[in-house]
Amino acid sequence: MGSMSSSGLNPFSGNLASSNCSWVRVRDDYVWYEMEARAGACGNVLRTNSTHVIYFNSLFIYPLANLSFALPVGLPFSCAYPLDTDASLNVAIRPDLFTGGISGSGPKARASMSLFRNSNYTESYPPGQVFLPVGSPLYVGISVEDTDPVLAAVLEDCYATHSPNPDDPTQYPLIQNKCPTDRLKVSIVESGSSLRARFSALLFLLQGEYRDIYLHCSLSLCNQRNYNCVPSCTSRAHRSVSNSAFMNPVTIGPITLDKPAE
Repeated sequence: MGSMSSSGLNPFSGNLASSNCSWVRVRDDYVWYEMEARAGACGNVLRTNSTHVIYFNSLFIYPLANLSFALPVGLPFSCAYPLDTDASLNVAIRPDLFTGGISGSGPKARASMSLFRNSNYTESYPPGQVFLPVGSPLYVGISVEDTDPVLAAVLEDCYATHSPNPDDPTQYPLIQNKCPTDRLKVSIVESGSSLRARFSALLFLLQGEYRDIYLHCSLSLCNQRNYNCVPSCTSRAHRSVSNSAFMNPVTIGPITLDKPAE
């Protein structure tokens, strides 16, 4: 704050690309400007690449002198939100889309996964163990939290395991490459149209064993402004390359199969 004042600038005078659109606070002798991470908010410009969602804006600071008309100093900045699931890529890559300015990073998007009692997806089971008979339909809903609504959640891969570990080497696929593995047993209800995704699947024994089952899904976030994010599964041979960035996988379970009465 002191160095800016000594430069003849008023640290409290700033506005973003949209004027009167910022929240200012002071902490540890620093003036902080905050804004919502959303496309269009305060003049934000949204760009995406295969690994990040990046918001661009500029902060304009005016001279200390109370002049009727004075040119501000423009400070371009960007903030990149990583969406890649691979732990080895759990870094914020500084975008090189324009020179100068300040670059920062934000947290990964979060997703929650629930098992529902009905096909309307209105009543979910509480967390913990769920007992279901063989052949029961599973109604699975996933929602992405606190994320720009210009993005859409896309189901990439969903599978079942006998352990809560999503990296369990023995996996039973339900959805692969955005499409059902068996249309008789799996149906994608919603994917790529909002921050909510849904699918249904019939529950059968894995390898003929009455053991607890866990479901895991990996999702990606797709920019609806630039792409048609709803997967086309009519022709497996002509699916397009993903325009999305991957998220951390989500898991529900255990689901315990009821054994028939002896």
